[in-house]
Amino acid sequence: MLRMTPARLAPALALLFAPLACSDNAPAEDTAGTGETAGTAETGSGDALYNANIRRTSHGVAHVTADDWGSLMFGQAYAFTEDKGCLLADQLVKVRSERSRWFGPGEDNANLYSDFAYLHLHVYALAEEQFPQLSPLVKEGVMGYAAGYNQALADGKIGGSCDGQDWVPTQIDHIDLLAYYIDLGLLASGRQLISAIGSAQPPAGDAPPDPAPHYSTISAHRGKLGSNGWAFGSDVTASGGGMVMGNPHFPWEGELQLWESHLRIPDEFEVYGVGLLGVPGVLIGFNDSVAWTHTVSDGQRLTVYEITSPPGESTKYDYDGEVRDMESEPFTIDVLQDDGTLGSETRTMWRTHHGPMLALDPFYWTNALALSYRDANIDNFMLVEQFLRMNMATSLDEFQQVHMDVAGIPWVNTMAASADGRAWYMDSTPTPNLSQAAIDAWYTRSESGFTKALADQDVWLLDGSDSRDEWRDDPGARSPGLIAPANLPQLERTDFVFNANDSYWLSNPLAPLTGYSPLHGFADDARSMRTRMNAQTLLDIAGGGGFAGADGKLDLDELTEAALSNGGYTAELLRDELVDRCTGVGVWELDGLLVDIAEACDLLAAWDTKLNLDSVGAIVWREWVGDFEDVAFEDAGTLFATGFDIEAPLDTPNTLADGDRALDALAAAVLRLDEAGIPLDASLGEVQFTRKGDETIPVHGGGRAEGITNLMIYSQLRSDLEPEVPRAEELWEPTSLSADGYQINYGTSFIMCMEFNDEGPEGRALLSYSQSAEPDSGWYRDQTEMFSQKQWRPMLWHEADIVADPNLIEYDVAGGEGQG
Repeated sequence: MLRMTPARLAPALALLFAPLACSDNAPAEDTAGTGETAGTAETGSGDALYNANIRRTSHGVAHVTADDWGSLMFGQAYAFTEDKGCLLADQLVKVRSERSRWFGPGEDNANLYSDFAYLHLHVYALAEEQFPQLSPLVKEGVMGYAAGYNQALADGKIGGSCDGQDWVPTQIDHIDLLAYYIDLGLLASGRQLISAIGSAQPPAGDAPPDPAPHYSTISAHRGKLGSNGWAFGSDVTASGGGMVMGNPHFPWEGELQLWESHLRIPDEFEVYGVGLLGVPGVLIGFNDSVAWTHTVSDGQRLTVYEITSPPGESTKYDYDGEVRDMESEPFTIDVLQDDGTLGSETRTMWRTHHGPMLALDPFYWTNALALSYRDANIDNFMLVEQFLRMNMATSLDEFQQVHMDVAGIPWVNTMAASADGRAWYMDSTPTPNLSQAAIDAWYTRSESGFTKALADQDVWLLDGSDSRDEWRDDPGARSPGLIAPANLPQLERTDFVFNANDSYWLSNPLAPLTGYSPLHGFADDARSMRTRMNAQTLLDIAGGGGFAGADGKLDLDELTEAALSNGGYTAELLRDELVDRCTGVGVWELDGLLVDIAEACDLLAAWDTKLNLDSVGAIVWREWVGDFEDVAFEDAGTLFATGFDIEAPLDTPNTLADGDRALDALAAAVLRLDEAGIPLDASLGEVQFTRKGDETIPVHGGGRAEGITNLMIYSQLRSDLEPEVPRAEELWEPTSLSADGYQINYGTSFIMCMEFNDEGPEGRALLSYSQSAEPDSGWYRDQTEMFSQKQWRPMLWHEADIVADPNLIEYDVAGGEGQG
């Protein structure tokens, strides 16, 4: 029996991260209540292992300077922990498999399943095994980051609602962090299956299986995780240098928020941007030579295998005509009981050579069906190496070479532009390498049965009993079974490249990419409404029109205008036709009810198809198009008269379908808004909002069906245990309509527009949910209010701009061996 004990450092290394008795380094008292007080505070001494200088400019952006990598990441971690450290603490408890220890088994045993799953995935064993193999740069940075968290916690500087709670780890180490980075790498694969892994047990006669999530959990990130990324080259830009618009669509709550910083080692290294919480360096941002952004890839990060077992022997399975035994391993975890005492639970977990067994409602592990899976990211230990080396690139050529040499991108496309005016796209995500025979067999199987049911959820189910369906080695790949970087989709241009979460195919519609494995996503099929909106915008700019202005070239002002222009693509396609259809109708009968649709029709006729705060008619359109949520938008049918045409991929489908459905949906929209108590003529800003503490802040933007680049929705994609922001009862799931209107907690997160000009990099940005998790901080809702009003702020890169900031705060932090 293996009892769960997360790895700890050896005593000598543990001393390195011991709590330090340092003077308080808090900024000067905020008498104005803004959280942005000019002044300087110092802490630490010269004999510390780590020393860093932190300067906070307006809105809490942390500019960290140090003389070495360990100290730089120490400072970054310290500043991050001040703002949102509780979210990292929660994630470390999760990957330590200690959720049940501190919080009990959880609703529907969620904590139990999580704890057993992370043990079964061996994230700690993998971290211990792999850390010595990492580069000195990464080891130094990760150890410094752990020390920075420990020091901030020791100084009482942990942002969030967890300060002083027993469950918060008082000491973390590099193994904790590497285990967490392995988990982050699984975000678009195994992390979506945690409950399915943790609940998987062999069938016991006719006894019902443990509750488990619906199989759509496997692809829950699809349609949720998303983004727009634009990169422009010299043919398009007014400066002649590259330009980038980064617009990741990520949660506004939970551990997938982004955090902003500017990192510098004098005369050696400098980068600016946002990163995932708790990760060293920058995920999306720029340096002197290159700027980049990411969008979640449409490709596959895992394959599921159908397992066939001999009758009555559910822990054996057939493979190439032989019978194999599944591997088994027992684990024990501590579980908090209702009376406050600690008990324990032991469970034996099972796996095939493909990977862990799964229990997915309705595909539970039964005598009739068993599922296992293989994950392309379970052995991706290069995530930090990848991003730090991207941060360090001094040219686009170097930046591209990192993708070839390291291959540590976990689940995103990359769009980049360089100071010399080149734009580049690559889907460098780890992708299973299946033979053509296996792909052909899957196409045949996907026409019916379990394979079709999973294919409809964009999941590949393969035959686990046939070696034909194994992943094949490709020379040059990061790991066996993956497609080598040289064979992944990529494109360099001097006009533009982009992605909006569809596949690689039309990264530039003027130069389609073809000939790649369908596991990268399908080509030659319909694009989403958001992709089509992006493509239209960029093609207009590249043609010298649209937002490019009178000179036909794009500048920074025009790029920021384009980024938040808030046009709705489905409305551009269909609004006029719907208005033609409803004009003069007056009253429409729906299911025996007479509904007056005249006002709704008039509002749509007067609407400019934008989704701005003052847009009247936008909510009528939202409820109308939301009524088609169950319709395949690429097909001709009840919404579109003309379906997808490969000869016109960005212009089809189009044209409003004949029949009564259009006016039925308009009448239903009127009824729903009436039920919610919302006037038809309410502006979007009156009914669409986000909550920050006790304050509601209006938000512009729209949903997926509206086909808008500035995505704004309600969605929970998080694994943390922080309380959810309160929300009124939902009345209509497709649009998230409630009696309060439309509450937003997901979508445009960090939005960046930047260019390279004669002075170097220059950019503007907004962090939509703001930098700090502390409600009493001036940095808790300031940028949310600015985002509401489209008030861009500069990203302060040049030293003169930083020291001139009227809200500058500066303090030194130090820690590590030698401090007393």
